[in-house]
Amino acid sequence: QEKNLFDYIYNSVEMVCDYLEIDTQIVKSSTIDIDHSLKSQDKVIAINKKLNSTKYINPIGGRELYNVESFKSQGIKLQFLESEIPIYRQFSDEFIPYLSIIDVMMFNSKEEVKDMLNGYKLV
Repeated sequence: QEKNLFDYIYNSVEMVCDYLEIDTQIVKSSTIDIDHSLKSQDKVIAINKKLNSTKYINPIGGRELYNVESFKSQGIKLQFLESEIPIYRQFSDEFIPYLSIIDVMMFNSKEEVKDMLNGYKLV
């Protein structure tokens, strides 16, 4: 029923977390008192500084977006999460990795998904 895309996605993330029993607090960046005209890396650094973060972990695709030295100069250690996704059965014979958590959940038990979430390395 939701017509606002952000609210729809936010609700979906909350539902996935509930299902997988992930109790990490999710904070909407719009509720953090920073200069919201900032973009990209500058906005992420501002959020981390406001939250007194000393470490920021981003998915591996962010290597092309974020500069380790820029974060380091602000006292924030930047690391990237590299998932180790095992091959699992999908609809076709060809395995297509990294589709979405929903794809993983469709084809694997709750416990298998929870185990997969622990398969990563920080680089």
